Amino acid sequence: MEKLSKVKRWKYVKLVEIDEYLLPNIKRRMLELGLTTGQKVRVARKSILNKVLLIEIRGYMLSIRKNIADHILVESL
Repeated sequence: MEKLSKVKRWKYVKLVEIDEYLLPNIKRRMLELGLTTGQKVRVARKSILNKVLLIEIRGYMLSIRKNIADHILVESL
């Protein structure tokens, strides 16, 4: 397993879990946005300083900060 923030651009991965060290309100919001276990995720873009990631999940694009992506564990497809 690897962190979502370490995934290369345009690579599809499967979401395994959200780390328990993420704040509960942020974890709940990620689940509300569709980041649930087993979902196929693709990192579309990264910002210049790698502070923000643009990911594609469930047919829409979502931008998340790198410090949140560090708590999302994924595995290769």
